[in-house]
Amino acid sequence: MLGRTEEAEAEARRAYATEQKRRWFRANPNGADAVAAATKAADTARKRTAKYLLATRLEQLRKQTAACTETAAPAPWTVQLSELAAQSLDGDTAGTMTA
Repeated sequence: MLGRTEEAEAEARRAYATEQKRRWFRANPNGADAVAAATKAADTARKRTAKYLLATRLEQLRKQTAACTETAAPAPWTVQLSELAAQSLDGDTAGTMTA
């Protein structure tokens, strides 16, 4: 589908026209050899543009995904320790702690 975008089609048209204007095709730009070479150049340009568009869109998706999945920063140790200190100890764990 990316090969059928406006950007890919415009690049294919430019490659086709450029190939037909090459020195060895100037005498007969609509000959079979010139058309075949121009068509091949257009297809190559279209594929190259589609790959570029795919890479660009994948990078955009990676950035969006990374922004959505970022985890919150953990609380500082002072907050975590004060929360732990406020918790009561079970009877089972109170006897196991020795200093």
